[in-house]
Amino acid sequence: MGYTHYWSYTPQAEGFRAAWLQLQLDAAAIIDFVQRQDVQLAGGDGTGAPRIDDGAIRFNGRQADGGDYETFSIDLNPHRPREREESGFFWEFCKTGERPYDMAVTAVLLRAHTLAPDFFAIQSDGDWDSDWLEARAIHRILFGDPGMADPFTDTTQGPRAARTPVG
Repeated sequence: MGYTHYWSYTPQAEGFRAAWLQLQLDAAAIIDFVQRQDVQLAGGDGTGAPRIDDGAIRFNGRQADGGDYETFSIDLNPHRPREREESGFFWEFCKTGERPYDMAVTAVLLRAHTLAPDFFAIQSDGDWDSDWLEARAIHRILFGDPGMADPFTDTTQGPRAARTPVG
């Protein structure tokens, strides 16, 4: 298996789309912050630059430094086989192998959940109280205290909006 983070989200939901621009801006701030900590980030294939645009947030560790593993990606219009069509959500995961880029992955996941908690669920092989301390610190420095207890949930069941109507 390997050290993995999981998320499910409803990219077509109005609540997620309303948060998308802010998530793009905040992911760019996280990537910039992490790179200033000497963590080398790259595009999805481990080369080039991280991608943040209208369609996706996608990055990996830098291949040349041996820091790449699996591509981290949140797509606004995903077309993946892991879609739970009956529920209208997508389920994704990224194995980071605890490489340095894990810091950026967890911080972006936390920010996405903070911005759209009903539409973006997170889970991890890591422990909220120890392995996610860096992500929580980055969030606190850049955006303020996320002010939440352990947010991990069974992402295979989808975010709250996919399980119950959100008013």
